[in-house]
Amino acid sequence: MDDEAQMRPEDFAYLQTLPGNDVCVDCGNHKPDWGSPKLGILFCFDCSGRHRGLGTHLSFVRSVAMDRWSEKQIKLMKAGGNKQINDFLEEYQIKTKKTTAKEKYDNPVAELYRQKLDARVEGRIEPTELPEVQVKTDLPLKKMEGFGSSPPPPRSASHTGRNMALGGLAVAIVGVGAWLVLQQ
Repeated sequence: MDDEAQMRPEDFAYLQTLPGNDVCVDCGNHKPDWGSPKLGILFCFDCSGRHRGLGTHLSFVRSVAMDRWSEKQIKLMKAGGNKQINDFLEEYQIKTKKTTAKEKYDNPVAELYRQKLDARVEGRIEPTELPEVQVKTDLPLKKMEGFGSSPPPPRSASHTGRNMALGGLAVAIVGVGAWLVLQQ
């Protein structure tokens, strides 16, 4: 793995010159100082929380000033850009304004963009086809018990009787406590 270090001021200055990088990629706030090397984009502090909520497989969040960056992460940032990703997404009719981060970045088009950016930095041929959506089907589906989709499991008579006895004891304790309070 690459050694990580603070982002150099000259690297951040270069990133700010990329088209669209003078404003947050998502909300348009000026002077964004957080980034996602997975997507090669800059965003503001408020939007950094939304990106963290996406998960690192979609958007890996780094502070330009506080976090350490690998050389590959800096190369990904330099190969990307806010205008570049928004143009790419819009080319595939993905909304880039007035939309949630999940809608914008958790889809096959954004995955293709991540793959293209990674290939560009690694010197590989960039993919051109949308990746297939992966759906986990290896987990057996079970009915939820006790939530209206199926009746609750049967209880034994001794179990029910014990619960009733404990419930009666609790009522008695509360009653004695109330009587003591009233006596004062």
